[in-house]
Parts: sequence; C-alpha cells; structure tokens
Amino acid sequence: MAESDRRWLQVGEFVADFGGNELDHASLLAGRSLRLNFEDGTTEQYRFGQNDELSVTGATHSGSPLTLDVNYRATQLRPGIVLVDFIDPKSRIRSVSTVLDLQHGVCTQLIGMLPQREQTLVPLFTRVQKKQSLSAVEVKIRRGVIDAPFSSTAALHAPTNELVGRRVYHEYGPHDAYEHIYLESDLYSWHCIKGPEIGLADTDRCFVYKLDQDLYLFAWIEKIIPTLGVVMMDSAALRTTGKIFGYQGDDFGATVNSPVGAVSRLVNVTQYER
Repeated sequence: MAESDRRWLQVGEFVADFGGNELDHASLLAGRSLRLNFEDGTTEQYRFGQNDELSVTGATHSGSPLTLDVNYRATQLRPGIVLVDFIDPKSRIRSVSTVLDLQHGVCTQLIGMLPQREQTLVPLFTRVQKKQSLSAVEVKIRRGVIDAPFSSTAALHAPTNELVGRRVYHEYGPHDAYEHIYLESDLYSWHCIKGPEIGLADTDRCFVYKLDQDLYLFAWIEKIIPTLGVVMMDSAALRTTGKIFGYQGDDFGATVNSPVGAVSRLVNVTQYER
C-alpha cells in the first residue's frame, strides 16, 4: 500500500463496522453496592441497577459533591475481576474505567479526558519544548480498596514491565487485526494488519498494571488522533476486553466509546540487553 493511500481516521470512523470478538456485558454486579476508598482520600459509592444502570455518589478531592447516573458496561476475563466502564454524562469527553478486583478487595481506576480541538492543534515540537506529553489526551490513575478503609498494605495493583519484549497479534474480529510490540513499561508500537487503518502504525504512550498472574490492565493514549484505549489482557487465556474512546468525526462534536475485545496470539519475545 502506498503511503498516499493511508488515511488517519477519527475513532468513530473506523469502529463503525469494527470487531466481533468483544465480550458481552456481564450482569454479575446487578443489585450490588460497593464503596471504593482511593489512595488520594476520595470515596465513591457504586450502586448497580438491574440492567446497565449505575449510580455513582461521593465527593471530589476538593470536597465538592459527586453524583452521576450512568449506563455502564462490565466485562470479566476471570471470575471476580471485572472491568466497569462508563462515560461521564456531565462531560462527554470524560471516561471512567475501573477494575473491581472482588477477590482481593481492591480496585484500580483510570480516568481519561479527551482534548478540545484547540489542544490537538499544538505542534508536537511545542509539546516537547514545554516538556508535555506528546498526546493531548489526559489520564489519571488511582488505586483503592473496596468496602474497607484505604490501606497502602492492601494487595494493590502495581505498575509492571512484564509485557516488555512481547510481540502480540490481536484479532478483534474477522476483518480487524493489529500487532502490538511492547517496548517499555510506558511505550508500545501498534501496527494495523487488517481493517480500515491497514498499513498505519505508530509508537504511543501506554500504562500497564498487573492485576493477577498473567492478567493486566493496559491503556494507551495516541498523539495523532485523540484516542484513549483501555483493556484487560489475559496473556494465559489470550483474550482481551475493554474499550476505545475518541471523537465521532473531525468536527470534535460527539464522542464514541466503543467496546473492543480480541483473540490474541504471542508472536515472539525479544530479550533486550540493558
């Protein structure tokens, strides 16, 4: 494929007919109420309805009240470890993804914020000069405990470099596949093998937390198209589940929060000399 034939797409453009391997919404949390106590001192109460309805109450770090009624999506690759995801209806550019580790009584929450159009127009070299992230997408990660006071001695999920060196083929459906090369604990390369982004590739910032043996929370932010991806990865079962979040089109109006899931295959592992 000639370089002139490749086209960068907003998230809403390439997920329109994307996938097929995503997991169904899991209803195991229906009717439950969980209190999340985070390491920054904030607390959130999650009250799950019978369908996909979730009520979130609490207070922000500044003390202002937090009240959200949202539609959520929950998926699990292993019993008792659930990824709960929703978009803040008061700010359609704010995404909240929370791993609820019911087995160990801990949670990890990733809050993402898409940029406004003006922020995406800042040149990359200007970002370098200002020592800013190359991506205009913002991410905040915080950990906590479930239904107990926060304690740093709890079995909190921790950042990890265990993916470094792996090259993995992720098939999201019969017509969509990417390979990932995990270069550093905070950098990975993606390359579209099949699908509307075929032939495109880049290296972007990522965040990796170990949830359990061979189970990871993997998130990434892209610097060319404002994109946030959040998935749980099971490198033993070779499955992923999660979402990709971005704008519907170039007008930076509506956002899209699309479920994704892949059947994976380990291609090889590179041992880097340090």
